[in-house]
Amino acid sequence: MKVVLAQFIFETNTFNDAPAELELFTRGGTWLTEEAAIRSWCEVADTQMAGSLSVFDAAGWEARPVLVASCGTPAGRMSAACFAAIGSILLERLGAAGMADVIVLHLHGAACAEGEDDAEGNLLERVRRELGFSGPLVVSLDLHANVTRRMLIHADAITAYRTMPHLDFRATGERAARLALAGPAHTTRVLAKMAALIPPTDTHHAHGRFSEILTEARRIETLPGVLEASVFPVQPWMDVAEMGSSIVVTTSGGAEGESAAARLAQRWYDQRLEWKTGVQPWEKILATLRQPAEHPWILVDSADATTAGSSGASAEAIARLWPLREKLPGEVLLWVVDARACRAFQAGARGGRVGEGQVEITGDVIFSGEGNYRARGRAYTGLAFSMGQTVVLAAGRLRIVVSSAGTLGADPAFYECLRLEPIRALAVQVKSLMGWQAGYSAPAEWGLIFDGPGSASLDFARLPFTGERRDLFPMNPAPKAPVSRWQSS
Repeated sequence: MKVVLAQFIFETNTFNDAPAELELFTRGGTWLTEEAAIRSWCEVADTQMAGSLSVFDAAGWEARPVLVASCGTPAGRMSAACFAAIGSILLERLGAAGMADVIVLHLHGAACAEGEDDAEGNLLERVRRELGFSGPLVVSLDLHANVTRRMLIHADAITAYRTMPHLDFRATGERAARLALAGPAHTTRVLAKMAALIPPTDTHHAHGRFSEILTEARRIETLPGVLEASVFPVQPWMDVAEMGSSIVVTTSGGAEGESAAARLAQRWYDQRLEWKTGVQPWEKILATLRQPAEHPWILVDSADATTAGSSGASAEAIARLWPLREKLPGEVLLWVVDARACRAFQAGARGGRVGEGQVEITGDVIFSGEGNYRARGRAYTGLAFSMGQTVVLAAGRLRIVVSSAGTLGADPAFYECLRLEPIRALAVQVKSLMGWQAGYSAPAEWGLIFDGPGSASLDFARLPFTGERRDLFPMNPAPKAPVSRWQSS
């Protein structure tokens, strides 16, 4: 048996107006088009592709990985040219691999482009129509996918991450491969869509309300005919059609399994008044940072999280901590994305304005160069990232990172590559909602969450959702259709 595989990972924040270009993949992320290079990458990177290849190789299948296109960071919509290039290359590489018995695609599920709200649905449809592929098509998705009917029309089976923060890329790839090995002749995909947006900070897989939903999904998988049950607390910063959190159940038959998705979605919706953001007032955060600590506090810049597609340009934390720079009991590591300011500091300036808030700072440049690192924490382990040209300014106890590009900066290697010591710091800023818990192996209690400027605010009602998206909880406390159900033919 022959299986062809590809991986395309990109997450869109439609409230970030800056279009994403192909450079986000080819320079800031991972872009591989040759099988030997992909297999070498899988030896060092904890990824879905690596998980799938290990299962297929062990089963004796001929496995042909043909493309890995993973972004360096989520962002705004892909430009039309960027998405056209990715789609063309994906289809060309799949076609060039020759006749396949099965295709496995590792996608995100929350990718949008200019003129296309459902990038993954578009690609799946093109695999069927342009390549004429009629065999089993298995898809893995991120936990934060916005699952659409078009995706489920063209995919025979769907699986997704089961952890938040994400720790199971390889396991998800293994699961997708096992679904492909099972090769059911016909499946039914049931989609239960919940008209609600959930704060990602209240979706930990191991404890709390969300863990109860994941546990129930595992029980559903014990029902007759159920192949997979996946839970999707959608990436909430998308103003797109069919928006909502989802339960997806893939079955090979069985009425009980097919009805279980809607029951679980209703149970999930019934939790809505208990969901919490965890956001703290600055007065409390500053009081905490005035005292010595036995561990680094994590300053969680939720609204400007680059891991959620925000720009990284907010200087909110710098503005709040600047007056305390000489009084803090330890070093505080801060970060802002500002290419113009970075160039000015590299050219010799000792002061200037940084970030969208144009906060005035002065200091000594203690690092200047390319900010490249390889994640060493429990998530994205082994993957390489770049924040582009970067400077670090020392001002009192503050160490201010000014980078020219955003990146997934939720790992201590982000600061370590700049000759800083995050583990010894009083506090480190992350532009990440929960990934830092995996990157730093830190409990949630270490997080000091604030909600400043940015396109990934946890105050969903303040975001400019339009049309039917205004009928989602919490924008509307009582949506007209709290849970809707759709089933493939």
